[in-house]
Amino acid sequence: MMKYSRNAATVAALLVLALTGCQPAVRPETVASSASVPSPSSSELAAIVQTAIEDRNGTALDVPPAERLDNGQTTAAYRAKRERDLSVVARSKAAFKSSGFWYTSFSTTVTVQSLEVSGAEVSVHFKELTEEYQSSAANGPSSVPTVYSLPQTALFRASAGTWQLDSIAPSEHGGALPMSVVED
Repeated sequence: MMKYSRNAATVAALLVLALTGCQPAVRPETVASSASVPSPSSSELAAIVQTAIEDRNGTALDVPPAERLDNGQTTAAYRAKRERDLSVVARSKAAFKSSGFWYTSFSTTVTVQSLEVSGAEVSVHFKELTEEYQSSAANGPSSVPTVYSLPQTALFRASAGTWQLDSIAPSEHGGALPMSVVED
């Protein structure tokens, strides 16, 4: 049997107390911004997604309409990506027009397939169905649209008492994407 001296036991007790004090305090993780944000309404989120997709598709038109989403509905990251995408779309549009074609109008339907809420984030999984009408220098306007269907995910973040659109990305990668969709 081992014998410990009183001093050794005191040193051991002090060492345990000192080491315990070095441990980080364990606190529950909280997200302050989501606590003040009401639960997302799927119809409100769907309306924002619909508008964002229409704004994005409008960039492919010969004369794009003004963006309809305001800064309170989108994050700075979304606005920065959109700004970067505009120059890419402009180059694609110029190349398309130099070959004698341009888009004149489009019609888009967004169908929300599911919502996933995780703390201060909401993922909206949806399918976009778009018909694009074009015109050509040789034949004029076409009455037959180019049609595409694209599954995508929109990410919303809680901020300033509301849900803001942070990103929209195709759910499937590869293959030909429409001119207005610019992947990172």
